[in-house]
Amino acid sequence: MEIMVQINRLIQHWQNQGIEIVPKSAEEIENFESMIHQLLPADFKFLYSRVNGMSSFFPNEIDNEGFLFYPLESILPSEQEFAGFALAENHKLYVFAEYMHKSWWYGLEINQDGNYTIGIIPDKLIFKPITDSLLEFLVLYIENSPKLYDYE
Repeated sequence: MEIMVQINRLIQHWQNQGIEIVPKSAEEIENFESMIHQLLPADFKFLYSRVNGMSSFFPNEIDNEGFLFYPLESILPSEQEFAGFALAENHKLYVFAEYMHKSWWYGLEINQDGNYTIGIIPDKLIFKPITDSLLEFLVLYIENSPKLYDYE
């Protein structure tokens, strides 16, 4: 399974930087889904079952490049993160990562059909799609691709 390979690469990438790796249980993930009234895509569930983002904001605030992946319990709908501004009208958009202490964010837009898009959020009114694959997003992140910094 290719997503497992990339998540293992992510874990190794973070361990090399001293970032704590803490998984979430299936029950914790289901409780989160119940709380937000939204099912997460299967690959995101798998990610959080292996590593709960950067589970400690301090001292693991950011990685060496300035990224912070939110732990599951800190993922917010865009309207909460951006004080009432909803970027997605017919979809659910959740902020799951940020760059350089909220210089910009990364969001997961879940469509009504269950498909999703991951994009960059340079400000509270713009969502620029990057990929429709967590697998690709992780590859871009681990390889420090310029695509992750292109918010215009």
